[in-house]
Amino acid sequence: MKGIYLAAFRAAHNNYDIVYQDIDGKRDIGGDMMDIDLSPYDFIIATPPCNYWSICNYRRNNSKYALATKHLLPEIINKLCKLDKPFIVENVRNKPLFDEYKLYDFPCFVYIIGRHTYWTNILLPAGIPQRQDFLNGGRVIMYDDMKDKSHQGGYNVHQVIEVWLSIVTDLLKE
Repeated sequence: MKGIYLAAFRAAHNNYDIVYQDIDGKRDIGGDMMDIDLSPYDFIIATPPCNYWSICNYRRNNSKYALATKHLLPEIINKLCKLDKPFIVENVRNKPLFDEYKLYDFPCFVYIIGRHTYWTNILLPAGIPQRQDFLNGGRVIMYDDMKDKSHQGGYNVHQVIEVWLSIVTDLLKE
């Protein structure tokens, strides 16, 4: 079983056969996640940029990067919902904006776990471990297993993806 992780940044799930894609080409595959041929893969993980969708980004309508990547979240969910392959897409939580753009209306499961939203065609169990990553005022909590204060692709997302991968690999073995 081979999977692909789109917009992977630093994500790593070493116990699985996964090809990592990111736009800057510093991973296995570079380029735009929407242009990647998904046919060779048995499952797909995607974590498109959250810059437009984040509640914290008060400049979303003025940021060139946020505006340039805004389309990726709805387009990848739409694309993956049409495939007959297990998928999961992660992004931030932003109910007002997701309601406005109808991001909860795709034909798949939507889970809000911790500070993140997940779209998938696989049932997830309740109680996936999460930890507090920020103190009041937005100060990052630095845990011993972190090499820096970046939370992009951090512990909480990693935990959910690991549970999802365990379920998917069991399903694909059947």
